[in-house]
Amino acid sequence: MSIIVFSKPVHSGKTTDLMNWCSGKKNTGGILMPDMDGCRMMLDLRTQEIFEAECPDPEESLNPLQNIGRFHFYSSSFRKANAILLHEMRIGPSWLVIDEVGKLEMETNGFYPALNILIPHYRSKPEPGDLLLVIRNSLVQNLCSFFEIDDVKVIDNLGELA
Repeated sequence: MSIIVFSKPVHSGKTTDLMNWCSGKKNTGGILMPDMDGCRMMLDLRTQEIFEAECPDPEESLNPLQNIGRFHFYSSSFRKANAILLHEMRIGPSWLVIDEVGKLEMETNGFYPALNILIPHYRSKPEPGDLLLVIRNSLVQNLCSFFEIDDVKVIDNLGELA
């Protein structure tokens, strides 16, 4: 059991790399956030369900939003994603993937509620299974410090994983 960080620069194909890597894996769960038609979506890796993450018109939205930079995400999408992640923890996949952890989580939004439970669980978990966090390279040190992850393997190539 371990926590691994997959890290590359912004817009370097992290999600595409993950989608390709995950497609060949059995017993993999988690959330990916691919761009589809210019908008961020969420993909449940186990069920392959896709649901909206990014609000295309925040001024017109009646739904609560979580904002970071130029992005406006539906709070309800993150609630659903966090529930999926915690459900996956109970299933115990070989790989639990979260794409992507960033500034939103350092503001205790986004995937923060699940991470606050998952990180201690994966630190002390005796049975097999790994937590794979996707973090842009400029935020790795800050996020590892924020979540108090000191024993972490950082990779920039998914081929390094078994």
